[in-house]
Amino acid sequence: MSNLKNNKVFKEIVFTFDESKQDIVDDILYGEYDYYEIESSEGKFLAVVSPYEEKLEEVKNALTDAGLVFVGYRETKPEDWFKNIITEPFEMIEGVWVDPEEHHLEEKDGIIVLKIPQGLAFGTGLHQTTKMSAMYLKKYLKPGMDVLDLGCGSGILAILAKKLGARRVLAVDNDPLAVEVAQENATRNNVDIEVRWSDLFSNVDGKYDIIVSNIIAEILVEMLKSAKNYLKEDGLLILSGIIVQKANLFEGYNIVEKMVMDEWNALVIKI
Repeated sequence: MSNLKNNKVFKEIVFTFDESKQDIVDDILYGEYDYYEIESSEGKFLAVVSPYEEKLEEVKNALTDAGLVFVGYRETKPEDWFKNIITEPFEMIEGVWVDPEEHHLEEKDGIIVLKIPQGLAFGTGLHQTTKMSAMYLKKYLKPGMDVLDLGCGSGILAILAKKLGARRVLAVDNDPLAVEVAQENATRNNVDIEVRWSDLFSNVDGKYDIIVSNIIAEILVEMLKSAKNYLKEDGLLILSGIIVQKANLFEGYNIVEKMVMDEWNALVIKI
């Protein structure tokens, strides 16, 4: 286990924020960074947190180019960050609960429990895109199938796939921190999944019945160029993380099913 909560100081980068910029912020940060709003007597602010200073510099450039006003940096310890997050169990989708603090919920009567601390890798079960991905996994995954989670974040979808009866589950991410967190969460949930670093398919082997990927639309489009090489015959792609304004990027593909939650789309595609 790592000591992410105990021995690191993270930096946050802070900007002034108004809700008219929400779509732009989501488009830039979604799936790559943890971010949250701060409300104070001085107004609304946006804070982005990362253990990697060079990534925060990228965030600064992207968000200032998008019209947000940079306020400054501040240091934060993970234990302070964790004070702002949910610790009580919640039902992510029907029949699937997330237990952030291991309250020892029982898996019975068809209920699945995922032990996923609310942490510094994307995929806590709260975001609409994670929920839609989980709903499609529950609908389309049959016991004995092989599943690839491309851009696994916390590993929540890979762990769910295993608990739904998948045979082989490979979870990959290009963020070393996410790989570490996903490995820890697999151990925490007592599931046998493979977790490794990979930049898209660069470190992926085998073919899969389902590829699930909850990342930004532009990367999903890039991924689709090679996805067929890693799908079994009649395999399916579950794609989420698509902001409504980018849904047109997927026109022309064989869309089996589409779901919308707020400003987010999820697709099931057959290629």
